[in-house]
Amino acid sequence: MFRKRANPILAAATVLIFISGYVFAQEFKPYQSPDRTFRCALPSGWGIVESPGYSREVSGVDGFDAYSGGFEDRVTISIRYYPRGNKLHKDMDTYIRTFSRPVLAVMEGQSYGPVKDLDFKGTKAKTFERSGYDYESHVYNQKLDRYVEPLHPRKMEYTERFIVMPAKSGFVAFRYKARPDKVKQYENVFARVTGSFSFPTDK
Repeated sequence: MFRKRANPILAAATVLIFISGYVFAQEFKPYQSPDRTFRCALPSGWGIVESPGYSREVSGVDGFDAYSGGFEDRVTISIRYYPRGNKLHKDMDTYIRTFSRPVLAVMEGQSYGPVKDLDFKGTKAKTFERSGYDYESHVYNQKLDRYVEPLHPRKMEYTERFIVMPAKSGFVAFRYKARPDKVKQYENVFARVTGSFSFPTDK
């Protein structure tokens, strides 16, 4: 289901975004994942697609994709929690191998950066980037007031950043995707979302 959600567990926050010499305040609202596995703060007004492309009941994976406005300015921030025994990725190393290298060979317009160590939220995480071309996956339908799949998806160049960290009995993957010329503009939003991440049992 495609819908906008909020949860009153976390306090709202504001982040300043610098675009073309102008500054505007991005407000944040609390969010809790569909299976109540984790919490975070998400930008107000962004669309949310919960469990995109998979069934929580079958896969055992909990997560979402959060989208900004139109396709030309598309920014996507995603979080997935993969518990041990999930049906999508056996473990953290398997996930990293899947997304940090091409399936067969690097295609025209694609590039893959090195996998690096990262001290993140008290864990030994991994981070890497890749770039390539993607096709429009969801567009906002004002009449239906929700995001839908387009009939004729458009092509978009993107840069994507990953942070993968061990957590509880599995691992968590954070993803940030944007056009190359938009990446720096929303880095602080991605930092706010990842920084606000917690499990309900966290102190």
